[in-house]
Amino acid sequence: MPKKKVKKPDFEKLSLEKQVELVNNALEEEVYSAMAMHNGGLEIEDIDGLIVYIKYQGACVGCPMAGTGTLMFVEHTLQEKIDPRIRVKIL
Repeated sequence: MPKKKVKKPDFEKLSLEKQVELVNNALEEEVYSAMAMHNGGLEIEDIDGLIVYIKYQGACVGCPMAGTGTLMFVEHTLQEKIDPRIRVKIL
């Protein structure tokens, strides 16, 4: 029997509180633990429409990978789990 597709909520129409909750849940599974292994982390600073603004913490601050590979990892995770239109910007 084929799996039914679960309709994802319209991210833009959710309250900021719900958006932050969804983003945290999506990042919790893989991203936060991977960053913690390198003594780093991130904090969600704001969400405006489909743009998620983050601030790096710990070893991620100033790391050359923060603006490339790590950023792509965070953005891809959110696109896959929440909405493919999401973009992530570093503050």
